[in-house]
Amino acid sequence: MQSATSVEPTRRVETPIRTDGWSWRWTGWASWPVSPAILAVATAALALDVASAWAAWPPWYAGRVLISPALPLAAVLVALVGWRRVVGDRATRSAWREFVVGGALTALVAVLAMVHSVAGWGDMEGVTISAVGEEVVYRLAAVLVIGAACARLAGREWRDTASWGTGPVIAGLVGAAGLFSVLPGHVEQMTGAENVLPFASLAMLLGYVAFRTGSLLPGAVVHVLLDVVTLGFFAGVLSAPARAAVAAATLTALVLGLMIAGRRLGLRRRLPAVIDLREQPPGVA
Repeated sequence: MQSATSVEPTRRVETPIRTDGWSWRWTGWASWPVSPAILAVATAALALDVASAWAAWPPWYAGRVLISPALPLAAVLVALVGWRRVVGDRATRSAWREFVVGGALTALVAVLAMVHSVAGWGDMEGVTISAVGEEVVYRLAAVLVIGAACARLAGREWRDTASWGTGPVIAGLVGAAGLFSVLPGHVEQMTGAENVLPFASLAMLLGYVAFRTGSLLPGAVVHVLLDVVTLGFFAGVLSAPARAAVAAATLTALVLGLMIAGRRLGLRRRLPAVIDLREQPPGVA
C-alpha cells in the first residue's frame, strides 16, 4: 500500500531590517606605511629636535627664529613615507581645496602685515620653516613611533597606520601632544599648569586632522598662521583678545574643513547607530 505524504512548501519570510539613530561617523584612519627604517628615522628626528630645542644648539637661525637641526631627518622621513602620502593625493588635496586656499591667503596677508610692521622676511621664512618642520616631527614622526609601539603591544598590524585601530592612534596623538607642549618656546608662554592644555589640544587637533585624512598640509597652514599671529602678539601689534579671536576662527574653520573633507573622501559617512536584524512583530515597521 502506497502512502502519500503532503509536503508543505517552505515559505520565505522577509524580515525587515530596523535601523535607528543615524549619525555621521568616521570609518577609519589614514593609511601610512611603517617600516623599521621609517621608525628609526622618525625616532632620530624626534630625539634630535627635542634635545636641540632645549639646548638651543646648534645656533641655526633664519632671521631671529631658531631652526631645528632635525629638518634634514624630517625631509628623509617624508621621502620614506612618500611625499604624496604626507601631503595627500589629488583627491585629498581637492577635498581640502577651499580651506587650503583660503588659509594660505590669510597666512600670506598676516605675513605681509608683519613684514611691514615688526618683522623682516628672514623672520617670516624662519617661522614658516619651523612650523612645517614641527608638523613633520610632532604630527608624523612622534605619532608613528608611539602609535606603532602601542599597536605592536596590542598585537595588531603595526606596519600600516590604518590597521592600528583607534587606541594606538589616540595614544600616539596624546604622547606626541605632550612632547610638543613641553618644548621650551611653548613653556615660556605658560604661566601655570593650566596653560599646557591649549598647546596639547592644538597638537592633538592637528594630529587628528592629519591621521583622519592623510595630509599634513591643512595643519601646516594653520600652524604657520598661528605662529605669525603669535609673533605679532609678542611684538605688541596684536592684543590678547585679537590673538584669541584669530585662533578661534582658524581652528573652527579647520574643524569644518575636516568634516567636509571627510565626507568628500568617503571617510565620514552617515551610518545608523542601531541595526536590528531580529524578526519584528506584525505591524511593526
